[in-house]
Amino acid sequence: MPVEFWTSGRGLASSDNPSAFTSARQAQRAEELGFDGITFVDSQNRASDCYVALTVAAHATTRLKLGTGVTNSYTRHPAVTASAIAAIQAESGGRAYLGIGRGDSALAH
Repeated sequence: MPVEFWTSGRGLASSDNPSAFTSARQAQRAEELGFDGITFVDSQNRASDCYVALTVAAHATTRLKLGTGVTNSYTRHPAVTASAIAAIQAESGGRAYLGIGRGDSALAH
């Protein structure tokens, strides 16, 4: 079984709340460093929109897998989440992954 190495967008962040363009640069850097994938957090209080970041990162990279780490199941309706990740899957040529979490970080703030 092959081992993959992923990083979070925050792991390569130049600021605490990067813009989508910063996310694209982070993804490009992760790809240059040989990472297999990158994730962006889905928290309305801690980061910019992860689905925008993933879309921009999809266009800025060619092989890097792109995922949510993790999406907020409390504040996003399942149909909206499915539609968003399906769009990223299409835009990225099949490189999208969906991580699903409890969503409690949105309730803490």
